[in-house]
Amino acid sequence: MDVALLGDSKALVPAAVQANKEHQYALKVYTDRLETELKHLDKLLTAAEVSEDEEDEEQTPNGGGITIPGAVRPRGPFSLGELAKEDSPFYNDASRRQTYQELIESHPMKAQELDALTDAVRSENFRLHALDAQARGLPPFMPGIGQPVPDFTLNKEGIDWERVAQKVTLASTAVQRSAKECEIRWLGERHPQFNNSQWTQPEIAKVKQLVATANEGEVDWVEIAKKLGTGRTPVDCFRNAIVRKAHTWTAEADERLLKGVKIYGTGSWGLVARMVSEDATAAQCQNRYTRSLDPELSRGPWTAEEDEQLRRAVDTFGKTWIDVCQYVAGRNSEQCRDRYQEYLNPTLARGRWTQEQDAALLQAVRQVGEGKWKEVSKVLNIGRTDNMVTSLTVFWLVVGL
Repeated sequence: MDVALLGDSKALVPAAVQANKEHQYALKVYTDRLETELKHLDKLLTAAEVSEDEEDEEQTPNGGGITIPGAVRPRGPFSLGELAKEDSPFYNDASRRQTYQELIESHPMKAQELDALTDAVRSENFRLHALDAQARGLPPFMPGIGQPVPDFTLNKEGIDWERVAQKVTLASTAVQRSAKECEIRWLGERHPQFNNSQWTQPEIAKVKQLVATANEGEVDWVEIAKKLGTGRTPVDCFRNAIVRKAHTWTAEADERLLKGVKIYGTGSWGLVARMVSEDATAAQCQNRYTRSLDPELSRGPWTAEEDEQLRRAVDTFGKTWIDVCQYVAGRNSEQCRDRYQEYLNPTLARGRWTQEQDAALLQAVRQVGEGKWKEVSKVLNIGRTDNMVTSLTVFWLVVGL
């Protein structure tokens, strides 16, 4: 065997190994990119299925309304889109109305939208990274030799927020998210530089101490967050430093709540809360009205028609109960959740508990602790609800097991 040839072959081995590693990394990055695109495609398909369901109005129960075969929706002389055109004589009025609606309506981002925001920012930074590498004559899908793998969520510069907003909007067919809204949410709260974990007692004590040393009415929350030094946002510091008085519902508060709903409707809970009390929050007012005071709230047994409405709504919106209840007339989100989870969920296990399930329940209770039945049910994961778990555990206590 030629010794020189053997030596040359050995010299090529490290280069071949390095090339193989770079090729593996390129394939991994490309696979991640494909998976991200597939997720977006799934969201598009879901949105398309929702649109098809909305168009099939004759077959969708509408909470007791009357449907006439062949009838069409009444239409005004102008559509909303025509009123908002710049050449429309009503353009200024339509613009003021749109601005007013945007100011009074609150649409917090849901978990699926926040996940979509992270994915969209990561994809956008990946695109910027690939363009930069291409401009420098480097492979776009791999770092340089000896360079660490970049984190595509850290960069804040050059992001096309319009593209990000489009992808976030696809995650929720109910709300159109703007580029500025996505930019503010990411840079002001969701960026990895911020600490979104549970606040510790030492943190709370320190932020209160920092606020106490500031002049009354002159608290600089940005400076407070910097001095705290734990990666918290200024808004988080405000929430944990200022103790808000607990609001108590009374007959007078209920009356003010009903009056507020009559004036502002059920889409402006912030304005309603101002009428109720300076200590009442928008969420408290919404929960009080939808759970207790809504005159259209049904409290009787569920009918077969309501169950069918609930099934169809869950098929369309998943377990986003605040959206589901909009399509089940007279029922709030809690009623819909409890009815589905306790009776209609197809994965629900029924019948007597087996010895294996009893043993698994005992192990779950030892792991989580007594009284935390919702967590026990999740750990158990055998199709038994927290109410089923509670009932069986109470039986054990009664018989002395």
